[in-house]
Amino acid sequence: MLDKKSIIDNALIKEIVSIRIDTLWKMIKQKKENRLPEIDEEGATGKFDNKGAIFIPGGLVYRDVDEQRVRYETFKKISELKFRNRIRLTMRFDNATLLYPDGLAPSINLDSGFFSRCARQILTFKRAAYRRKKTISGKMANEVHSDDIIRSNCPPYMKPPYGARTRISTCISVGLVDPPMFFSYCKAQYNLSDDQSNRFATNLDQTMEPAVAKNGGILYPPHVIVCHDTRYKENNYTGLTRILGIGKFGEFATLTIEEMNRSLMGELKRKKQEFKFEDFCAEYADASFVLILRIYAPTNPGKRSRKRVLHVISPSKDLGLDTHQIEKQARKRYQIPQA
Repeated sequence: MLDKKSIIDNALIKEIVSIRIDTLWKMIKQKKENRLPEIDEEGATGKFDNKGAIFIPGGLVYRDVDEQRVRYETFKKISELKFRNRIRLTMRFDNATLLYPDGLAPSINLDSGFFSRCARQILTFKRAAYRRKKTISGKMANEVHSDDIIRSNCPPYMKPPYGARTRISTCISVGLVDPPMFFSYCKAQYNLSDDQSNRFATNLDQTMEPAVAKNGGILYPPHVIVCHDTRYKENNYTGLTRILGIGKFGEFATLTIEEMNRSLMGELKRKKQEFKFEDFCAEYADASFVLILRIYAPTNPGKRSRKRVLHVISPSKDLGLDTHQIEKQARKRYQIPQA
């Protein structure tokens, strides 16, 4: 499995977590007022993540839903702070944000059907290629379905039916898991010339490497990151964040902000994870909240692995965030009095 640092040590994750902690304070207030969204309702969001988000390495996308080439605003070398400010601005818009080493394109509408067909065919052909028996069974005759792909890239508590954001982000992440087959599919479907193929191959290769800021820090990793606006489980207080395409098929990670209750403490003990009071994202009244990273093991299409590693992420030590400043601004923004 990918290590913790490779997933969280970048400006994109730092900004998403900063925004989610701001949202946490709004959710704390809503729980106090008995208005916390249900686990399957949208709206577990604050001022900056109200519409959710999908962040995709731009090299995975050759054309948008209107079959047009994606044009993006370039910024050459940029600092981590300015990049984070741009990320916060893009989260005001719907659709996907495409990330490039030298720029980004917000609010890009993608063809969900294209990427669903692509992922299904890649995994169906791989299943056939690895089969040792020459006889064709009924099981082999049935192709991999998009729900199989999504199921394998979601935590156990995330149930169907799956929404558009879940579907397109999961299917396009297959391009990071198997770039050669993804390239071959796109080349054939788009009928690319040799020059077009070479440019697409170069861009696709770039998606496999993290983008670097002018100071040498990582701007964003070679992953698809989805900011859902639904909690999906009772102890999660903000929208679920999923991180896809981090290794083999079915290997993914989640970020949640959870209350430190008996159940979570039991899980931490089983996973032999220690935490300190300075690791808390927030404290209010008699409740304390922690940022949890879970990394799920690879699996096969249609299966869902329960094997995972768990990390308590310290916003200050691991991400360099000032949670006291975030709290101060959030309390003012959402009009939260002292407990």
